[in-house]
Amino acid sequence: MKLSKHSKIRLKERTTLNHAERRQIFRLALTNGICIDKVKNERIKRFMMSKQRYNSQVKLYRGYVFIYSRNSHQLYTMYELPNDLKSQDIFS
Repeated sequence: MKLSKHSKIRLKERTTLNHAERRQIFRLALTNGICIDKVKNERIKRFMMSKQRYNSQVKLYRGYVFIYSRNSHQLYTMYELPNDLKSQDIFS
C-alpha cells in the first residue's frame, strides 16, 4: 500500500494525527473501512458516492472517507465527513 503525494498532503492537512498515526489510519481504513454498499444511511452514501472516481474504491473509517485505487490500493486522497453527517448512524 502506498500513499500518493497528494494524499500525504491531505492527510496532514485534514487530520490532527501525527505521522505514525496517519500511516496507520490509511492502512486500517483499507482493511477495516466500510464500503459504500454496506452504508445504509442515504446522506452518507451520497456523500461517499460524490467522492468516488473511475476505478476507485471508497471506504468510510473513523469519520473520514478514503479514496483508494481499486487495483494498486494506493491512497489517492481523503475527506472528513461533514459535521452534520458524523452524528448519524451509518447502518440506518
